[in-house]
Amino acid sequence: MRKVDPGGWQMQNKDNQAALIMELQEVDSQEEVLKKELASLPEREELHGLEEELTERRQSYQVIEGKVKENQSRQKRLEDEEALLETKIKREENRLYSGRITNPKELSGIEAEVRSLKAKQDQIETQILICLEEGEGLRKESNQLSQSVNSLERETQKVRERLVSRESDLRSKMEGLGQRRAELRMLILEEHLQLYDKLRVEKGGLAVAFLLDEVCRGCHMTLPAYRVDKMEDRTAIYRCDFCKRLLVLK
Repeated sequence: MRKVDPGGWQMQNKDNQAALIMELQEVDSQEEVLKKELASLPEREELHGLEEELTERRQSYQVIEGKVKENQSRQKRLEDEEALLETKIKREENRLYSGRITNPKELSGIEAEVRSLKAKQDQIETQILICLEEGEGLRKESNQLSQSVNSLERETQKVRERLVSRESDLRSKMEGLGQRRAELRMLILEEHLQLYDKLRVEKGGLAVAFLLDEVCRGCHMTLPAYRVDKMEDRTAIYRCDFCKRLLVLK
């Protein structure tokens, strides 16, 4: 099929119906190709996959960030609790060594309380260390996910821009073809247009065929010689006796 340049058309003589209707078919065929290409651009599927992956990574990042904040809150709570215990220990030790309390039983009770408070303090300090280690791991994972999300966002944006560019280019070409189709249909006789539109649907898009060496290039059947002998006008449109397509002389 001859490729039609939307920007380089020349107006055909209205009397040359054969050339006009053949060009119309070429324009319509090219537009069908462009429509299919537009509907199946690989960038669209690629973008869809990237957007799904980006959504999943963002969700993973939000989950990790939630764990980071939870870890920070737990660490703060433990540190506050440890500070409170430290205050209690100092207060009890001051009572123990102040000399104001002389009752052995009471002193023994204070010593037991100090030991209990220090034991709790040791446990909390251990938990704080665990929190610090877990927090370091979570922050590292969060940073890695953040970088991954940023990288994927950049990649997604590039594909999106490429898709928009391809769509714009194809739509521009289709617009040019549409304008030329309108021009051609204004020049082609209505009776030919009606047959063309009907046959284009019935014959899978090939409504017009060349007649070459007495053979219809649409159905590849040989027309009778007496019929071909009468087909002398290369500007006229004929009909195939077999497939009923419109025929033009090659």
